[in-house]
Amino acid sequence: MLQVSGNTLQQVENFKHLGVVYASDGRWSEESDTRIGKANTVLRELHRSVVTKRELSNNTKLSVFKSVFVPILTYGHESWVMTERILAQVQAPEMAFLRRVHGVTRVYVI
Repeated sequence: MLQVSGNTLQQVENFKHLGVVYASDGRWSEESDTRIGKANTVLRELHRSVVTKRELSNNTKLSVFKSVFVPILTYGHESWVMTERILAQVQAPEMAFLRRVHGVTRVYVI
């Protein structure tokens, strides 16, 4: 039981503070999944208007990547425990954005 100024505080499984979800067990998979989902939504929204727009230079597209996409993807990441799984999950949307900017698709060799 934790008391502050005579008031007993309720134990919760998770809470959101400044847009970041904190879990009682210390895991960040829910938060990283949320950030990845938001970044993927931004990628879909920017796909036609920025990412594949021929009139925009790659430098402009990379500026959008650095100033809009990456901050949305990594907001609150300072408190994540960066496991290999979470790192791979965060890198996947980054690489998807950059592949689309450069017009590169994955090639599978069988």
